[in-house]
Amino acid sequence: MLLLNSSAVVCDNSGALSARCIKVLKGPTASIGDTILVVIDKTIPNSNIASGSIQRAVVCRTKKEKQREDGSMVRFDQNSVALVNKQGMPLGTRIFGACCQELRERGHIKLATLAAMLV
Repeated sequence: MLLLNSSAVVCDNSGALSARCIKVLKGPTASIGDTILVVIDKTIPNSNIASGSIQRAVVCRTKKEKQREDGSMVRFDQNSVALVNKQGMPLGTRIFGACCQELRERGHIKLATLAAMLV
């Protein structure tokens, strides 16, 4: 669950390293699969994404546990997001780490296929 000013790690290879949530689209909090607006805090040198720029991102992992319909719970060590454009297509070509199956259920099929592992 991400709120306003929550920090997150960028889990793709778009060039950004960390981001901070500045707006949650469609609701007060964001969970896995939701789209948010982030400001980029830190980038790698010579990347296409500038530090301080505003981007759209999809939440891939959260520290807050999420209960599934079968009764199991999923929780990760850190909050992470993947940067997307306005059409919802990812800016990076790889996603590092595991992602939830809820990405596929929420309509982010391209992000789910780029992920190394679905949990």
